[in-house]
Amino acid sequence: MNETASTWYRVPEVWLILVLLAGMVAGSLALVATAVRHGDELVAAPGPLASPLPPAAAARPADDATP
Repeated sequence: MNETASTWYRVPEVWLILVLLAGMVAGSLALVATAVRHGDELVAAPGPLASPLPPAAAARPADDATP
C-alpha cells in the first residue's frame, strides 16, 4: 500500500463531516419531535372583520341595459 496514505479516522476533516452530519440528523429529529409534540391551535377571528377595500363585485343598481 501507499506509505503516505492515512486511514480515514486520522483525517480531521472526516471527523468534522461526521460531526456535522450527526448534528443535522439530531437537529432534524428534534424539530420533528417538537412539531409532533406541540399541536397547532386553530386561530379564529372573533367575528367578521371589516375590510377597508370595496367588494370585488360591487352591487350596481339594476337598469334595463344590465341583464
